[in-house]
Amino acid sequence: MPRKGKGQKIQTATGQGYGEAKMQEEAQAVVPLAQMEMGEPVVNSMRPGEQDFRRPTEKPDESVMANADPMGFQSPPVSRERKLKALSMLPALESVASNPYSDPKLRNLVREMKLFVGPVDEL
Repeated sequence: MPRKGKGQKIQTATGQGYGEAKMQEEAQAVVPLAQMEMGEPVVNSMRPGEQDFRRPTEKPDESVMANADPMGFQSPPVSRERKLKALSMLPALESVASNPYSDPKLRNLVREMKLFVGPVDEL
């Protein structure tokens, strides 16, 4: 893809050693520079969801499960101390969450904390 016609022209720096300017010109002739607007490179202006979602696939030979993680999501290991701290807060939160007028988000938080702590006999 030589730089001919539209786009940036081949330019070399002044004051280079013997033969370096010619090498720079040849390198610029092979690799095109990025398009520039007002001193900044032009990035893809397409936003997510802009293309028609019904368009044909760009990778017809690739399985839809090609990049799926075969092991599934695994949460990072949690320290025993962190589980013990959550366990110590649980009774107070359970008493507040057991109120019939408590916020459903609080009840959900208590359920998640119970799942986080897990079986007490394993601690």
